[in-house]
Amino acid sequence: MTQKLYEEDPYLSKFEAYIDNIDGEWVTLDRTAFYPGGGGQDKDRGTINGLEISDSRNKDRVEHRVVGHDFSVNQVVQCQIDWERRYELMKSHTGEHLLYSALSRRTEIELVKISLTSEKKALIIKGDIDWDLIKEVLQEVNDLIFEGKEVQAEVLGKDCVNHSRTRIKMDRIHGDHVRVISIGDYDEAACAGVHVRNIREIGFLMVTKFTSAKPAGDWEIEFQVGKEAGRSSNGFAVEMLRASEVIGANPQDFRIAFENRESENRKTRESLKQYSKVVLNGLEPTIIKGISVFTGHFRGIDRKLLMDKATSLASGTRSMVVLVLEEDKSFLVLSRSSDQNIDCVSIVNDVLSPFGGRGGGKAGFATGGTPGTVDGTTIISKVLQHIGLNTE
Repeated sequence: MTQKLYEEDPYLSKFEAYIDNIDGEWVTLDRTAFYPGGGGQDKDRGTINGLEISDSRNKDRVEHRVVGHDFSVNQVVQCQIDWERRYELMKSHTGEHLLYSALSRRTEIELVKISLTSEKKALIIKGDIDWDLIKEVLQEVNDLIFEGKEVQAEVLGKDCVNHSRTRIKMDRIHGDHVRVISIGDYDEAACAGVHVRNIREIGFLMVTKFTSAKPAGDWEIEFQVGKEAGRSSNGFAVEMLRASEVIGANPQDFRIAFENRESENRKTRESLKQYSKVVLNGLEPTIIKGISVFTGHFRGIDRKLLMDKATSLASGTRSMVVLVLEEDKSFLVLSRSSDQNIDCVSIVNDVLSPFGGRGGGKAGFATGGTPGTVDGTTIISKVLQHIGLNTE
């Protein structure tokens, strides 16, 4: 059985051990400080005699995968943990305990999944949570971090666990003993992970993302700790100040001002749709060689309505539709009735390619755009030339 030094002293970053067993690339040490992962916390990285550990697993004993090694059983080796990464994950794991505990004190929640890696710290939960609750929880958690509380690990027999005080899922406990992590008198939970000695070491915790996690759970909460959290907090704060300046509101009033602006935008978009319908319904065809040709170039027209109208106008017989939307870029819609034997996709690409544009779609309906604005009459003229319906 491997002696688990990471449980005895999570701050041990260098240690000496001997090779207890070798199974191909998998190496077992008589003792190890490399955390093999679990409880949502990622596996440690590091080296054995300078060779990188690419993976770890914890079965009957802790094994480490070392590609290309030439170790031998009973060989004494020097081991080094990637300490900066490990310490970040320790702070994140303890921070996650605080965050979950603070949430559970305020509303009924169920923990679905924890993910603690260098790239992402998150928990997926089921429960009734909103931004107001997140704000309240963060205030409490960071107040606790500032004040500091001791973190202790204790191994108890299953029968000695106080279920009214300790967060535990007995179906996940293998064996007769449970390792319990206590954060002062604030939180107590069964956990095999590595943690800091005092929550003051976390420095700072902030939520960076709060999104739906369905179908796995109701919510995914991403967070950061320490310097990373501080940098993100400063960045978000500055961007909020900039946005407040742009919108013309005090930072504390930004949300209300933004919601008012969004309400105005919705009304504007609805007015634009109504205007678009009036304009598009006024299109009249020009008869060229017995074909009804609908053309038009517009500004401020709703793009979806433009495409829907092109489809509707081409639903009859002997019809061609060439519509262009001019904004910061030009957008071409080409549609035809089923009795017209032309490939709209090819024509759209032939016309737009000289302007750096391209398109796609089907033979009877295609759209395309240009990287910059191109005069709509020019595009329409070139389309009609390609299909032999120009009036010149």
